[in-house]
Amino acid sequence: MDNLDLILKNLTGKDEIKAQQAADYLINNSQIELFRLLVDKTDFLFDFVRNNVFNRIEKAVNKNNFINILNLFELYSPYYDDLFASILAKHANEDLTDKIFELLETGSISQKTYSAKYFSYIPDTVALELLNKYAFCDDEYLSTNSAEALGQMQDDISYDTALSLLSGSDDFEKLKAVRFFSAYARNIPLEDIFNALINSKIPENIAGQIPYMVSLSELISSDNTINMALTVLNYILSGLGEILPLADVFQFELYDIFEFLLKKNSDSNTYESKIALVLLKSYLKFNLFNDNQEYVFDEDKDTKYEVSSIFKLLQSKNKDFWSRQKDFLLNIFNENNFQDIISAFHIVSEMKISAALPYIIILTDSDNEIIVSEALSTLKALDSLSSVNINLILGKIKNPNIKAFIESLNN
Repeated sequence: MDNLDLILKNLTGKDEIKAQQAADYLINNSQIELFRLLVDKTDFLFDFVRNNVFNRIEKAVNKNNFINILNLFELYSPYYDDLFASILAKHANEDLTDKIFELLETGSISQKTYSAKYFSYIPDTVALELLNKYAFCDDEYLSTNSAEALGQMQDDISYDTALSLLSGSDDFEKLKAVRFFSAYARNIPLEDIFNALINSKIPENIAGQIPYMVSLSELISSDNTINMALTVLNYILSGLGEILPLADVFQFELYDIFEFLLKKNSDSNTYESKIALVLLKSYLKFNLFNDNQEYVFDEDKDTKYEVSSIFKLLQSKNKDFWSRQKDFLLNIFNENNFQDIISAFHIVSEMKISAALPYIIILTDSDNEIIVSEALSTLKALDSLSSVNINLILGKIKNPNIKAFIESLNN
């Protein structure tokens, strides 16, 4: 074990005297290589160990050495930007702000990202122009920290820019705008974000940002917003464990939400079909997580426990309850909601819900060729493709890719 490895071991260890000496060494010497080792290890530390390290670093900083933190800006880590910014804010003066502004203007991406975080603690408008520039850049950490600082300054220009991006046609620009509002954290234009969501080709990504702006539990418990919340949940379930990390089950408040929905859909209600869709989709999703441990293998114990708890909550309902949800689901096919219908097709295929056959056969005559192809795919999953005239349907299909897909179903 070389010297830096030993110091790192002390910094993260239980001996408080040696740990503080290691933290002092890190700050007094601006030891970037030691910091690099620490950053590499931080992700694997228990929360209480990580917090101990943060406290020791903060204690190591004083009025004589606080400027040394700027040397650590060479290596960015999201674990340390809040820590460094909060420490520097305690020692803020005009000279320090000037130095950090210079890094924001001419530094590396790492230096700019730390510097942007500093201006969320010290909202000096000297940085407004640069923060506006970076708030919509491709680097997610830099854009997030810039948007957060702009939110502290209540900047209208960046807010209006984000609004215009939401209504545009570029899905990735829409996602940048949604991430902006999530970090800006003021006057969230929820209806505009929801409209961007339902008109996006990457809705799972957008849906995953919404719980960071507003509580899904609050949305789902109000008659004014429950429909919106159910749509967001539908997309979240589509992306969970693949596009969206499993650890987000906490931010999404899924246990509480499913507990509420299970109770609400024990009886008929205005939203019974859409709630049934979400509950059945969640039943399939968490069964998948339970049956395939590779989804949770790398997760921390809290996430594993929460995923297991949600699985057990859903399993606690008896067959009669789930049979009723399948009956409720059928009404989705009578409604004019494209995404809900597509989701319902997948549920019917997975759960082999034969009662859906009459509804699906009707939808093979839809004007929407995607719905037609999905309906036929569902019929095949139910071993009922012979119930429709494939050749007649093929004669109406114009999209060559969809036509080829339908032809493959009949082979």
